[in-house]
Amino acid sequence: MDTVLVNNDFTKSWERSKKHGANLAKAQEAMLQEYELKLQQEKKRDLLNSMHPTIESLAYSLKSSNTIVVISNSSGYVLNSVGNLTFLDDAEKNNLQNGACWSEQMRGTNSAGTISIEQKPLAVIGNEHYLPSHRTLFCAGSPIFNPSGELDAVLNISGHFSVYHPAMLGMVDNIARNIENWMLVRQPKPQLVISLYPESQKNYEALFAVDLHGQVIGMNREAHRLCRMDNFLVTPIYLEELFSNTDELLSGTRKTNSSLIRLYTKDTEEKCFFASIVHDSRPVKFYTEIKTATKQLKTDKKSKSSYSFNDIYGVDKTLMSALSTAKKAATTDYTIVITGESGTGKEMVSQAIHQASTRSTKPFVALNCGGITKSLAESELFGYEAGAYTGAKQSGQPGVFEQAHGGTLFLDEIAELPMDIQITLLRVLQDFKVKRIGGVKSVQVDVRLITATHTDLWEKVQEGSFRADLYYRLQGISIVLPPLRKREDRLQFAYNLLSNIEGEIHRHSLTFSPVAEQFIKEYSWPGNVRQMSSAIREAAFLSVGDTIDLQSFPNYILSDFQKRETTGS
Repeated sequence: MDTVLVNNDFTKSWERSKKHGANLAKAQEAMLQEYELKLQQEKKRDLLNSMHPTIESLAYSLKSSNTIVVISNSSGYVLNSVGNLTFLDDAEKNNLQNGACWSEQMRGTNSAGTISIEQKPLAVIGNEHYLPSHRTLFCAGSPIFNPSGELDAVLNISGHFSVYHPAMLGMVDNIARNIENWMLVRQPKPQLVISLYPESQKNYEALFAVDLHGQVIGMNREAHRLCRMDNFLVTPIYLEELFSNTDELLSGTRKTNSSLIRLYTKDTEEKCFFASIVHDSRPVKFYTEIKTATKQLKTDKKSKSSYSFNDIYGVDKTLMSALSTAKKAATTDYTIVITGESGTGKEMVSQAIHQASTRSTKPFVALNCGGITKSLAESELFGYEAGAYTGAKQSGQPGVFEQAHGGTLFLDEIAELPMDIQITLLRVLQDFKVKRIGGVKSVQVDVRLITATHTDLWEKVQEGSFRADLYYRLQGISIVLPPLRKREDRLQFAYNLLSNIEGEIHRHSLTFSPVAEQFIKEYSWPGNVRQMSSAIREAAFLSVGDTIDLQSFPNYILSDFQKRETTGS
């Protein structure tokens, strides 16, 4: 390999290229056969069809500069190229034809392949290319992400390096973002798409798509940057968990192109955004009923438990053993620790314990310790007096210990509590007296404490991130809930969920196809019960007949299943 001066931005890319032994012969051997190319194009048929007018227009506008437009998939294979190739010699034309492989492993540093790895817009000009044979070219590209945030394709323009202008990268990136936004709005499922602009206007708007329940089902790049969420489909999150003042948007009273409404982030900085509706394809009868039901559920949840042991389905031996322990524990006032992965039903079990206890007529109060900031944790737990700090309510506010007096307090993700709050919590658990922030006297409380965690608390103690004395104080009865992938009743549980969902969507006698049944049993369900419930609800809603087939399940799940099958993980 010739020694050239490499832009520092591409040092790691060159190192990867060298490690993989990238060379032109390997790249040419990796060329797709015609049937393989058609298969890859068919997988991206909707994307390619939707992009075609834009790509044709872009290629026409760049015609005078002898520049071509290329679309490649996430593996670096060229799926479509548009433009005049006469400025290239025969060898270079072969390099840019459909089916050619431009992965970084094969051709080294280049925009299509390097973007697939680094997933950000970039331009590679002349000598920045790893292979000498490509150093007469420039290539500027941008990733195209699907609504789930996964890389779908890469949009590139390429030509002789002498005609490159820095504005080309910005142009390509802007087009790629517009394509992403169009894909988000055009999702076939019923959804509400809202646009958010910060108070200080930025170049790009954040788009959020939510389903009938207000659950986030899609975001564009700016929304991902704003919320820093990469797993919103595995661990469901709702718009109103991110922003306050969302009721008017979600209720359907706001129409497309209506006046802006202010939304505030639920954090200590409380940033303001201006929101408007871009698209709303939700059936009125569904989202109005669901919004009302969801609001009522949240109201009930603050004061009492919503689930009993009769609501928890399971014939798996490990789960039944855990529930047996939980039922015995309900007859006592012992502190309980429930351990299980996210989505396994820890809060549902805690509510069932409360419902079966002598405290069932008293409040059940839940607090997610992982969902509050360090500055708010103390006020949420112990409350505050009037005027305790700037922005505090004039009347003051009781903490969750006071709210749960006589009943049960459920502290989820207890391992996430900041260390200084752990110290305060330990003092409270010694005599069950709480003092509000800004207060002068302590209040005696009577609560039954149930905590939950998705991690091994003892490991946290050994790491030094969780206090040993608090750990010992919390250890009363331990209940471990199995992940869904280890339960032997996955299919039976799916049918149990389906029977409940039938009533929600006013359909009956639904069943799964044999292929769908096999998928339900074989998929690992990383989001556990919560993920399966959401997936079956969507599959049931989208199914045409009485039989739910595999293609009715969310695309992100099918894609994840295929990846896990391929890697064997």
